[in-house]
Parts: sequence; structure tokens; C-alpha cells
Amino acid sequence: MRTDRKFRRTPLAAAVLLAAVLVPACAPGPTTYKEGRCSGTEGVSVVVDFAPLQDRIVQRCALGPQANGTAALSAVGLTPDSGPVTGGVCQIDGLPTQGYPYCWTTGGYWSYWKAPSVGAAWGFSPAGPASSAPAAGSVEGWHFALFANGTATPPRVGA
Repeated sequence: MRTDRKFRRTPLAAAVLLAAVLVPACAPGPTTYKEGRCSGTEGVSVVVDFAPLQDRIVQRCALGPQANGTAALSAVGLTPDSGPVTGGVCQIDGLPTQGYPYCWTTGGYWSYWKAPSVGAAWGFSPAGPASSAPAAGSVEGWHFALFANGTATPPRVGA
């Protein structure tokens, strides 16, 4: 190893070194949900039954108060898309893949269900997800209803 050579530090190298020392590592954002149902009034439980589009059921707790059903979906890490219908939900996490108009006029729709607490009976919501704030401890449910089947059914798991 040569020891007679002097190492020169460039201004860029000095700036990078200084930034690495002074800038702390990025902390993760606030936690908006946990897997599984909520305990007591820690938030709003959200159940999304993707059948018949996929054989998948998501059950998560949206922590804290939720402005409405659409906000609760977003809080648990799912992406709702209303399409051209204000206040509704056409797709959840890109399903159905056909999007609009399939999800409102020809194929089916996301049926929206509510229960006052974990373990209570599902009730079909006569109002859309953007119209009211779910109470702490309540359960929001979603299940895709095919128009060909004639009726909407609640998620395959209880509230």
C-alpha cells in the first residue's frame, strides 16, 4: 500500500459524507391498519371478499376514526376507484379488471355491507360508502355481486 500519495477530498465527496452523517434514515409513515379484526373500539374492521373475481378475503383493522367507508378501504391498504360514479366504488385493488362500465352496468358491482360490531350480523347498506362515517368497533364489508346471479350476498366470513 502506498503511503506517499495524499488523498484529495472533493467538495462533492465532502457533501455526500456530511449528508450521510446529518440526515437520519427515513422513518416509515404512520401505521394506518393492522392485519385481522379490530379489538373493541381501536378502529373499524374491514372485510373484502374478492370472490368471484379472486379466491381471496382480506380482513384488516383500519386504526382510529374513519371519515367514511371509502376512507376505511384506503386506510387498510386497499385502493378503491369510483370510476365515473361519485361516492361509489367501481374497483377495489383494480378488480374487476374490466373497470367501468363493467362494474356498474353490465357485469356487477361491489355490494356494501355493515355490522355494528365484530360478530354481529351483516346488513346490506342502503347508502353508499362515502355517505357516512363508520362507528369505532363496527365492521365494513364488501363482496362483488355479479348481475347474472341476481342478488348480492355478504362476505363469505361473518362480520
